[in-house]
Amino acid sequence: MNHRFVCRSNISALALAVGMWGVDAVAATMPPPPLPPWSQGANSGAALASPAPLPETMPDATATEALSQAIPTGQQWLNHVQDDLLPFWTLPTALGDPMGNFPSVRCDNGTLVNPENPCAEVQGFENDWLIKEEQYVVSLSRQIYTYGVAFHLTGERQYLDYAKAGVDYFRQHAFDREAGGAYGLWSAESNEWEPALEDRNPQGQAYALMGIGYYYYLTRDPEVLPDILALKEFIFDTYYNAELGILQWQLQDGEWGNALDKMLVAQLDQLNAYMMLLAPILPEPERTEWTQDMVWLSEIMLDQFYLQEENLFLLSALSPDTSSLLEETDFGHSIKTMWFMRMIGILSGNQTLVDFAVNNGPKILERAYLSAPETWASGVLPDGTINETRSWWVHAELDQFTASLALSEPTVAKYLPGTYNYWFNYFVDPQFGEVWNNIDASTDEPMEDFPKQWPWKNGYHTFEHALVGYITSSQLHQEAAVLYYAFEQPPELDTIHPYYYQGRVNEISIFPQPDSVPVYQVRFSDIR
Repeated sequence: MNHRFVCRSNISALALAVGMWGVDAVAATMPPPPLPPWSQGANSGAALASPAPLPETMPDATATEALSQAIPTGQQWLNHVQDDLLPFWTLPTALGDPMGNFPSVRCDNGTLVNPENPCAEVQGFENDWLIKEEQYVVSLSRQIYTYGVAFHLTGERQYLDYAKAGVDYFRQHAFDREAGGAYGLWSAESNEWEPALEDRNPQGQAYALMGIGYYYYLTRDPEVLPDILALKEFIFDTYYNAELGILQWQLQDGEWGNALDKMLVAQLDQLNAYMMLLAPILPEPERTEWTQDMVWLSEIMLDQFYLQEENLFLLSALSPDTSSLLEETDFGHSIKTMWFMRMIGILSGNQTLVDFAVNNGPKILERAYLSAPETWASGVLPDGTINETRSWWVHAELDQFTASLALSEPTVAKYLPGTYNYWFNYFVDPQFGEVWNNIDASTDEPMEDFPKQWPWKNGYHTFEHALVGYITSSQLHQEAAVLYYAFEQPPELDTIHPYYYQGRVNEISIFPQPDSVPVYQVRFSDIR
């Protein structure tokens, strides 16, 4: 039975908040945390006390209507998830044995890799490592996220059960309860979780929090919060180097880099893996502390990685020798950094970050856009020419920034009709589901260089692309965005958000579940 509001003691806070003022009058916009004066950087400035201004009204109705006729509807995004993506991730081979012990690599048809007779897509000199029986923490975490998004969009409890199985397995095995933090992988050869603490890096540690963090966002399960807070604290305590003013790469020089390397992803992936999603919903004092840390990371990226003459963020920090800097950049990391700076600026009240992203992000879009065949290039080559290879994750990130900015600046969405069509027509595998890694620029055919699932290509980018597409397209079509949660206890109403966005809660329907917490269906409008 669908209960629009069930006024019982265990949901009284939520029910009373809506019942007293009416659902249409209750906005789920997050009040910004009061930030104390900056304490960790020379360029910090004063405390940020109010959110950056957002448009008070919708963009011009004519422009919005014209745009909405050219982009997918929210329902089309839901169909994409059900028809194109989930078939690949709901095969028994994807769920693991036991469930939650998700494999890191599968063949393009969804079967497990047979080391004695591996499928063609995992063979070759460069891909021999994919044949090894190894389970990667980043892949495990991203697959938890994948099932979380599936539940978030559909309300089907089985997907949350898959995510919970992954969370349970992860908490039991992937956390290093002795040395701290999380492992990087399990090796069948050594029959151990590896590597040693000294060889781990903050990017891998950040992605360890992606799955469990998304599960907490959906459920507010108090049992997982201590692990989240402890790992975040571990990352910042372990890797912050005061002399460098940055999160350093490793604790010692090793196979995967030097200890004192300055890497963009060591900073950026703290934001997109867990901090931006969780900071607005955490209790105090963590909400304030995390928001302050996100501003600090933004300043680091601007100061040490932004190449102004190219309007790009470099993967390695700026250095006096700029001759080969473009060898280490792409449009994906640059636009992702712009996207998060805008959202952090809005959250923290830092108008400078908002203006920077709004002014410079569209310049990256203009440079990355290929008018024929209406898609995104992946980056810039060392000689300054455009690398027209189409990358699944770069394409997704460029779409996501564009769609998000279009909520207040609809003219920027001129790229979306073409790039969305390219995604559906060329990236999606119509036979077995999911999307290809890369598309050849000369033929628009998949490049068979990697399988559709490998440690750094799980469901994360494709499901986030669909989630952001659904939320933004629903708003641009002037339709409610309907999302599902499974709160262990009803949270404060102003902490219920549509992913990274702010929005107005119009209706909350509660579906009781036998022997389980209820499912909350939340309808959002006025999304920014």
